[in-house]
Amino acid sequence: MRYVLAALIIFMVLATGCIANNEETSTVSPNSLSKTFTPPMTKYDVSKEGQERPVVEGLNAFTFAMYRELSAEGGNLFFSPYSVYTALAMVYEGANGSTREEMGNILNLPGDDETRWTGFRYLILSLNPSNGPYILSTANALWVQEDYPVDERYLWIIREFYMGEVRSVDFKEDPEGAKRIINGWVENKTNERIKNLVGGLTPDTRLIITNAVYFKANWSSRFDPSETRNGTFRTPGGTLVVPMMHGRGTFNYTENDELQALEMPYEGKRLSMMIILPRDNSPTGIEGKLTPEFIRELRGSMKPEPVDVSIPKFRFEASYSLKMPLIDMGMVTAFSRGADFSGITDAKGLFIDDVIHKTFISVAENGTEAAAATAVVVLESGPPGEESYKVFKADHPFLFLIVDRRTGVVLFMGRLMDPRG
Repeated sequence: MRYVLAALIIFMVLATGCIANNEETSTVSPNSLSKTFTPPMTKYDVSKEGQERPVVEGLNAFTFAMYRELSAEGGNLFFSPYSVYTALAMVYEGANGSTREEMGNILNLPGDDETRWTGFRYLILSLNPSNGPYILSTANALWVQEDYPVDERYLWIIREFYMGEVRSVDFKEDPEGAKRIINGWVENKTNERIKNLVGGLTPDTRLIITNAVYFKANWSSRFDPSETRNGTFRTPGGTLVVPMMHGRGTFNYTENDELQALEMPYEGKRLSMMIILPRDNSPTGIEGKLTPEFIRELRGSMKPEPVDVSIPKFRFEASYSLKMPLIDMGMVTAFSRGADFSGITDAKGLFIDDVIHKTFISVAENGTEAAAATAVVVLESGPPGEESYKVFKADHPFLFLIVDRRTGVVLFMGRLMDPRG
């Protein structure tokens, strides 16, 4: 793990065949679709405040379930649950039968179509402000093999509610050209923080679904670089000397016998980083308690306090295969040859081969930047003056979340075990 706030999801659908030489993209034409579809006349209301809550509740439940799976490996950890969840939700829209049931269960998705669709659209629009003191942008796109029969209803859902672009490329004759086009889109949407995400495309590729999130913001109360100096950071393996940032201010804060928790807002105060610092050197005890309810109660107990803050500068990147964690969570059929993605295409035999997730985060005196990318690969078979300050000294491993305070959605989550990366 090593970089800044951008997240991104890639869904590759592979089928047997060869691939073509075409560096141009175009919107998918009706001639390439498998079924005709007339969008319903219903006008869905996507402007009601709070309609994103069922989606956010499912996403946050998924966040901590995925964290528990990933945290078992030890070391630094950083991922974007929003990115992974959005990509898998777009896959879910094309799943049927037991494949859909299992995915819905582990993603905790609202079963009602209108609730799910309008919730995602509202959330996506809410996370893409037209202006503000920070940068936060999300984007979705589908890259479809020329003339591959994708269901029109599926494309309507992706366009209408996930606000995804739909583009055609030629994987069959030129996998390298298709890779360059998609990787270029990824780099552009993540401010070049995620590069070369898609690799090893074969003539079997039929569809790639991408989701990108990028975030960059200054702290509402920045650290003075002149106050940054070397300090000790205690790890299970020994003591490290790392640059520690220091500052004083009034922050939302709480503490108990097990932990201290601090919320540091970014400019605009809609987004914040919440740091959970265990009293001992190990976050294991707290990790076992992580649930949406635990975080809600922790945030609910916070109140403004004058705090003397010390946290390390850090910057790292990571790469994960999420296949086994998702299977362990119960998403089994989607990875088997019995998977049913007939909502995407009439073609038979699609199944998910792997889910790859890469991330980057950088935390410094002025603020935070982060990026993440996920590839779902689908194959076809075949200072207040003299006040008394609370002391928050993050000189040992801790957990952190980057949260949208308006909707409550967890955009990024991590664990810092070694600030050196």
